Amino acid sequence: MILGPLSASVFVDNQPLQEYKEAPSEAQGENIMTCWIASEAGKEFEIRGKILKPQPLGIWASAFVDGLKCPPWVSPPRWRGTVEFDCISDGTDCGRLMFKDIEFTDDDDSVLDDRSSGIGQIVLRLQKGKFIKAKSVRKAKSKPARRAKLTRNAKFTGFARSKNVDGHTLHVHEGKVHERSKKGRDHRVGLGRRLPDQEEQTTYETIWSDEPATVFIFNFTSLDNLQAMDIAPRTSNLPIPVDGDSDNISIDTRIKELELELYLLRVKQTTGSTDQRPSPIKSEQ
Repeated sequence: MILGPLSASVFVDNQPLQEYKEAPSEAQGENIMTCWIASEAGKEFEIRGKILKPQPLGIWASAFVDGLKCPPWVSPPRWRGTVEFDCISDGTDCGRLMFKDIEFTDDDDSVLDDRSSGIGQIVLRLQKGKFIKAKSVRKAKSKPARRAKLTRNAKFTGFARSKNVDGHTLHVHEGKVHERSKKGRDHRVGLGRRLPDQEEQTTYETIWSDEPATVFIFNFTSLDNLQAMDIAPRTSNLPIPVDGDSDNISIDTRIKELELELYLLRVKQTTGSTDQRPSPIKSEQ
């Protein structure tokens, strides 16, 4: 998705996911673009925000998955490039983002659990401003766990760095979700690989711009659900049933039908007549 000088995509296996039904909208203080993407359980993913054109101010980039906050990034003024979000971090360790199946329940008590309200959404928010570095904590030098290009502010509490006060945690709620509360959704965000967090952590004094924030919202569910909701196009080649139930057509029967159709076409081609009928093909038992 592209909105002005900024863009956003969700990547799986280093490839951007196709976006369906892109739609712009506005809210107070925000310019918003929404779309749908097809998720696949067991796949790790990352969110990438791109600054397409250098901006006179810095940009604070925040990502949220199922309502959980990823470590934010700060880009300097007149910088052009990509910021990437692929984990949730507690400042020491990080867990890679992964699509997982939702476990549903019909227990009515679970309807009251508001922790499931954000399930099914990935949000990237980009806000302009002036960001003055206050303090940095340099991690031990080793191979970085993330493909990062910018200094990350993993702990921001005004002017001071404080551990685990802003909601960063490696715990992801994966409890059961009431089947009525998330119709049309079958995936949520969980944690995949656990890795040491080697990124530099910095705190900033911030002066926010009066310009509206830019927000990209990715609603996600399986491709089957997107097709059922007429959001994604249906595949034209339907699979041939292969089980032996009486309600399904067996493969052998289907082959015989296709052979008969082919025979009719050949007769029509050689005779130029539509009145010719071949002898029945005897099915071998």
